[in-house]
Amino acid sequence: MYQSREADVELKRELHAQKGWLTQNDKMNLEAEVQRQNLAFETKQLADALARKNHQTDVLRQVGERDRQVRREMQGKLYDERAAKLAEIEYQRRIDNEKQTN
Repeated sequence: MYQSREADVELKRELHAQKGWLTQNDKMNLEAEVQRQNLAFETKQLADALARKNHQTDVLRQVGERDRQVRREMQGKLYDERAAKLAEIEYQRRIDNEKQTN
């Protein structure tokens, strides 16, 4: 009778120890998983922030390029207008010179 009681006590002690080990193991696994997910989240946040910054930089670069293009077009147009005015002035001067010589 005492032997079966002793075996029952030992079995309970062993089951209790296994239960404690399983609980501790689960706790360690959960903590590791939480750390892994936190690291993955932080990495994703950094990647998203970098992507937003790169996108913003690209947009600003495109806006700057568009402004430069518009400026070049305006300068070209002004140059053409100036050349046309100078040609008109030269033409008028030749006409005036022709009138004066005749």
